[in-house]
Amino acid sequence: MANKKITELTDLPSPASDDVLAIVDVSGTAETKKITVANLTAGAGTTTVKVSLSNADVAAMKYNATPINLKAAEASKIVMPISVICVATYGASAEGSSFDLRMGWDAASSTINDRWGESRDWMGGVSSGTETACFGANNSAGNSEKMTFSITNKPFQIWSTGDFDGGWTMDVYFSYVMVDA
Repeated sequence: MANKKITELTDLPSPASDDVLAIVDVSGTAETKKITVANLTAGAGTTTVKVSLSNADVAAMKYNATPINLKAAEASKIVMPISVICVATYGASAEGSSFDLRMGWDAASSTINDRWGESRDWMGGVSSGTETACFGANNSAGNSEKMTFSITNKPFQIWSTGDFDGGWTMDVYFSYVMVDA
């Protein structure tokens, strides 16, 4: 590498996480330091979380009571959802309600059309096994995915349109990216 400019070096199209890069730290006395690809990319990109809901959680997750946070709000940020997978497991009596499962930013601010995704009549009549719903960027729920409020500084939540009877549990897998508002 002696007597070569960085622009003259061979390209490495797929660096490994333990490969090392040179970086100039300008926070103090401009000093060249090293950083691994893993440390440079930590915190960037997609995050996926699993939220497990008990029977009591699903029975209480009505929009104006106890919606479930999948991602808490962050100042000057927008939660940009990529996908939500809901896997509900039957555990007792069949769900007798015909309420919908919805997700979006801030259930309390949502109107009838303000949501990112929905499954109508969620778990209605299910009396065994599991019920799975997958939501992605091409959802067609609500009013063309238009919100009547700002989604900056809002949590991303999951809720129901009424009180579920319960008798089941649910695992929610939520993938998202945080972006600056």
